[in-house]
Amino acid sequence: MSAPAISPFVWAEYFETGFDDVDGQHHKLVDFINALAGRAISGTPIRPDELAHSLDGLSRYAAHHFATEEALMERAGLDPRHIGPHRKAHADFVAQVEAMRLTSDPAAVLPGLYNFVTSWLSFHILDTDQSMARQLRAVAAGLAPEQAFASDQAQGRDPGSTALIAAVRSLLGLVADRNKELQNINSSLEARVAERTAALTAANRDLLATQQRLREADRLAVVGQLAAGVAHEINNPLGFITANLRTLHQYAKRLLALTEEAGRLVEAGGQAGAWQALRGAADVDYLAADLPGLFDECSGGLQRVGEIVQVLQGLASPGPLELAPVPMAPLLDAAVAATACGRQPGQALQRDYAALPVIQANAPLLGSALEALLHNAAQALGGSAGRIVLRGREHGGELVIEVEDNGCGMDEATRARVFEPFFTTRPVGQGRGLGLSSALRIVASHGGRIAVRSAPGRGTCFRVSLPLERAH
Repeated sequence: MSAPAISPFVWAEYFETGFDDVDGQHHKLVDFINALAGRAISGTPIRPDELAHSLDGLSRYAAHHFATEEALMERAGLDPRHIGPHRKAHADFVAQVEAMRLTSDPAAVLPGLYNFVTSWLSFHILDTDQSMARQLRAVAAGLAPEQAFASDQAQGRDPGSTALIAAVRSLLGLVADRNKELQNINSSLEARVAERTAALTAANRDLLATQQRLREADRLAVVGQLAAGVAHEINNPLGFITANLRTLHQYAKRLLALTEEAGRLVEAGGQAGAWQALRGAADVDYLAADLPGLFDECSGGLQRVGEIVQVLQGLASPGPLELAPVPMAPLLDAAVAATACGRQPGQALQRDYAALPVIQANAPLLGSALEALLHNAAQALGGSAGRIVLRGREHGGELVIEVEDNGCGMDEATRARVFEPFFTTRPVGQGRGLGLSSALRIVASHGGRIAVRSAPGRGTCFRVSLPLERAH
């Protein structure tokens, strides 16, 4: 047979106030205290969730019990000199319970919670609650609240008990006040830590952005060095191939003309049949029809190679930037007009800008960068209908220009490479991958930067930021 449970806190008649609701609620707190004692004696460590559950239950009990007592005092109209300190004691209890939630070690909280609740209940009932009960009975017997308060204060008490109760009550109040101060200090420290964490996070973001820009600059420098050599090696053969192709075109035209003239002479000599047989065997008519197209295709291909060489030369040595005052709104309008033929039917372009500042810029270069962004947005829409928005505004000492589309968007891997020279997601022959890299280089040469925001299926937004300190 198991031994009976031990109840360290034993209820006695001198704890009774004579008010059933109050005494019944005091009994519940006694049960709580004895349960805490039993758990402490068991030696089983209390888990954080169990401690939180106990503190939640104690908080709910306190809210209900204190409301009961304060309602009794208000209905009876007890003297404010009693109600004020009584409420203060209740508030101190709540503050002390909440302070215990901040302790990181549940095992250390359990004995402290037991000692606190036991001491508080003992002295609160023997002093404050008994005083309340005496004044309630006096008011019910016909005394005025201030008379009841004065009478209770004048009653003869044991001086030692009175001094001890007052000292403990003062000590409990002092502990509650210190706990409030600690809570305020902790909240202040948490706020300062949060502020410093946010500042460090922002600084880290700036550092990462700077590192990214440095990596981009290093990569462009390497690409520039490579481009210088490639452009030089391609440019010379490109020149003589282009010249030779033009000469070959002239030779072919002369040979075809000579063939036609020889045919007329042969036919005049009565050898028309033989001539027609030779002409058919050599397929002269087909050659005459096909050669111009072949030359045109070759010329177009060489022209494309020449454009790529020009871009490579620009990457390698962009040269000094010639700046002049440029009104930005007309420059945006010109870029819209220049790219109009590249937009398919159903692709709407919305302008969201009005008066924009005049900045120092190279209008042809900056205009070509904007055209590249608008052209890229139209390509992102594909052959389907969609919307392109061109925005412009001043923000944070910069001129901000945004080109946004609601097209296919990009995944993270594509977004990371979008400014790389020769990187393109277009089919072979439909894109050289130089438009966005050129736009980045041009914007950077103006002291600006380009950022991109995109997600698959959610469109893309390129944001160009140009410094306003260049404005006149």
